[in-house]
Amino acid sequence: MSEKDLINQIQSNLWFTPVLYVFYSTVLLSVSLVADLNYNLGDRMRPLFAVDYELTLSLVSTLTLANLSLTIFTFNLVLVVFATFSGQFSPRTLRNFMASKATQRVLGIFTGSFIYVLLSFLFLNKRIAEYYFAVPLVATILAILSMGTFIFFINHAVAWLRVNQMTDDIKKEALNIINSTLKKELDVFKVKDFKDTDEQIREGMGSQIKAGKSGYIQHVDFIMMIRKAQEDDIVINFEYTIGNYVFETTPILTYWNKHEYSIQEDKYLTLFRIGKRQTEDQDIEFSINKLVEVAVRALGNYDPKTAKTAIYQIGEVLVSISRVTDNSRYLVDDENNLRLILQKRDFNHYLYSGLGYIRHYAKDNVIASTDILDVLDQMAKSLHPSDYQSVWDFAVYSAQGFENLFLFEHDSQQFYRALCSVATTTNNLTNFEEFLKKN
Repeated sequence: MSEKDLINQIQSNLWFTPVLYVFYSTVLLSVSLVADLNYNLGDRMRPLFAVDYELTLSLVSTLTLANLSLTIFTFNLVLVVFATFSGQFSPRTLRNFMASKATQRVLGIFTGSFIYVLLSFLFLNKRIAEYYFAVPLVATILAILSMGTFIFFINHAVAWLRVNQMTDDIKKEALNIINSTLKKELDVFKVKDFKDTDEQIREGMGSQIKAGKSGYIQHVDFIMMIRKAQEDDIVINFEYTIGNYVFETTPILTYWNKHEYSIQEDKYLTLFRIGKRQTEDQDIEFSINKLVEVAVRALGNYDPKTAKTAIYQIGEVLVSISRVTDNSRYLVDDENNLRLILQKRDFNHYLYSGLGYIRHYAKDNVIASTDILDVLDQMAKSLHPSDYQSVWDFAVYSAQGFENLFLFEHDSQQFYRALCSVATTTNNLTNFEEFLKKN
């Protein structure tokens, strides 16, 4: 795992920010205690403002209970959000809520404030100082900050329970993966024309590298793998890709070596991160599947607006994949020699991965299927022309079998109007007329 990936993984954990804020509060407490106990800041500030020992002790003890109560209530609110997300939308959306900076900073402020007043209560000493200034002042400021943070967190949690906020965050997550992984990291090395000097070698049986660990492929350091393949002068084929589940004995890579010397296979396994769950680091399909689950559950709960919102968000992600990424499977080194062959993941694959499941669950729902056709039409207006046929084929697949499901004439008109619009955008009006004749 690269240093950047390790930092991102640590920062996405729930405990990281609260621990960081606890450290800050400990440093702040140390400064306050040194000012009051060592430098007698309370005595020096008595003409302006100072609090005696009894009042300071009473204030700190009260704020300790108050901060603890706020922290407990906040965690209860988090659990309510968890239960709502898991039951109504998808358990995989929980990570988006917990990984948001606002959620982590709120928990960090509450935890840090509680630790500050608790340790202050422990270290107050009347024999050393009878008057205090820094400790009660900072404790009061932290209490006011905690109260404001609590109000903010209620608004934050309520906003996240609105489906538009949640799906928009998942969509942004998917677009970020597209721009960071598919575009910036891989497209630099993708080509269609390259010096394939090892074509005859690749026709033979290659050597296989087994995964050595079972789980989901979470992350692959493609850039380092290209460099190592260039050093060893080999060509590597990916048998599985990010998001796939592999067994310990699963051949994960196949390589062809035109030289007689052997290579160190373990160094290539270190470029994989395999874990128990799927992650959003490089797995664009995982983010798309979150939106799919939201749409499918909304259809089951008779919530057409939520389903429509999720479908349109998926459409925006698919448009970005079509316009931004290069579908070439071949990655070359800086000398234009073939080094990596990826699993085939073209626009058609992502289209069916995103909308195929929704179409399956909406097979008896004319209105939801019409929404899918509307999204396909809007997508086609923004897609690369090479993807038109994929959109039309999926539209035909979505339109089949609805002859006996139209309850009203308006349903039929809206449905075929949407299909006609897709046909017009993708230059398939002739095929649309043939489809109408068959149906």
